[in-house]
Amino acid sequence: MAKKQNPQILSPENYIRQRARSLPIFKCLVNKGWEEGGLAQVTIARRHINGNITYCSFLVDLHCLGVKDTFYDFNITEEQFDVMRDRMSQGYDLVEIDYVLAHNIIHAGWEFGEETGFKPHKDFLSITQYMLEEDNDEIPLIEIACGDSDGKPIYVQSPYDDEASVRRIIAQLEKNVGRGNYRFVTQDDIWDEEDSDEEDDEDWDDNDAFFLDDSEEDAEMIYFQEYAQNSYEENVRIFLELSQYLAELDRMPEPDDDDDEGDDNFLRLNALADLLYQEMLPVDEVERWLDRWSAESTLYAITESAFHEMIGLTDKTSLTQKDISYIRSETDSQKLDKYFQKKWGDLPYPTALKIQDMEESPLKSKRIAAALARFPNYGLIKLEDMMNRIIENRLNEEEIYYQSVFGDRREITSAEYARLQTMRLGYFLQCENLAGLESLYYDIEEEFEFDDNLDEHIGVLQSLLLASRIAMLRNALLELDSQ
Repeated sequence: MAKKQNPQILSPENYIRQRARSLPIFKCLVNKGWEEGGLAQVTIARRHINGNITYCSFLVDLHCLGVKDTFYDFNITEEQFDVMRDRMSQGYDLVEIDYVLAHNIIHAGWEFGEETGFKPHKDFLSITQYMLEEDNDEIPLIEIACGDSDGKPIYVQSPYDDEASVRRIIAQLEKNVGRGNYRFVTQDDIWDEEDSDEEDDEDWDDNDAFFLDDSEEDAEMIYFQEYAQNSYEENVRIFLELSQYLAELDRMPEPDDDDDEGDDNFLRLNALADLLYQEMLPVDEVERWLDRWSAESTLYAITESAFHEMIGLTDKTSLTQKDISYIRSETDSQKLDKYFQKKWGDLPYPTALKIQDMEESPLKSKRIAAALARFPNYGLIKLEDMMNRIIENRLNEEEIYYQSVFGDRREITSAEYARLQTMRLGYFLQCENLAGLESLYYDIEEEFEFDDNLDEHIGVLQSLLLASRIAMLRNALLELDSQ
């Protein structure tokens, strides 16, 4: 007699993919004023046979970016759905609409975003689009206005869009629709109701700079605006001229607080790099890496409460603030080693520091091998081994991910994070992987905005990353020029 098999229980994600369309529509919601504002928060809810609700919500930018965000909840009670609706209504009034209008809003934004070069949110592609009915002739077509009044994309900066995100979006528009064929509104330029539309229209000139912000507060953005009006070839020429001094240096450039001219040069180079990388690199390659870093970031938090784990202790009970202060300030590795031996015995941290201080040599390779034999699961020594193998071209891509280094640890310190990213930077430089390097730039800038109040380890990492980004781009452009 055949063994009876239990029915397979689908995950919420697989249920939405495979069965959501078979559920009847419960309600469809959208925010009031979506047509005028060009931003629609559309929610589609379906009812299960048990009376519970599964819904998916979609943030649709009809002006430019398409399906910016999406989220969902599975098999919740109607009361829980009402609580969610009330919370959403605190930000904006919601009104009920029929499914056909909801369907058309989402599809119009999706198509317009892709036409201007922006992919929908990854969870939309993999999960929440399956809450929608198939887009066929059975769904009546409703004309949904997209873009500005003339149909051109108009990117309205969100309060959550940092400068790096803004530059990426503008560069993408430059690449896909071209200069003069889109508009950009910064947060500072969102008009008061007192300002007349007529005055704004009179001041607008598509032949002039298409940015509305001319503030001196952000020199790099001003340079970005300036260079965005140039051709690719002109920006290559300017970049190579500005970076010419690199050929005369035996090191990579760094911003210099005491050199105003050097700082200005560096800001110009970075603005040019934003534009040139966007022009040279396939968007999908950079996005693939960014998606990987985004998924990985859910595995851990960066916190100094992990200091005990960084030095090799399994718990923090024997670690005092006095210990932490001494460990951070002591630069003599021999003294530090004695301190560790006296208080805790043989821990891996002093060994890792000694290896970090060594010059590249066969002896260093032997020391790393010996350290790994003693501490096979210790992240900082693993990273030293990886960086050593990068030089020898023996590191594989699958080894550069978080769990390969830190396993199941849920917290790491800023020093460990900086070392992890330094290893990745070295890997991408060795492989001449421009997309990987550019993804690090955006990922780290999103995690820690580039400013003067950074943790020491993160500050050093960012300086190295900025310099490497410019140097690697110069090498790539010179190589292309020589072909």
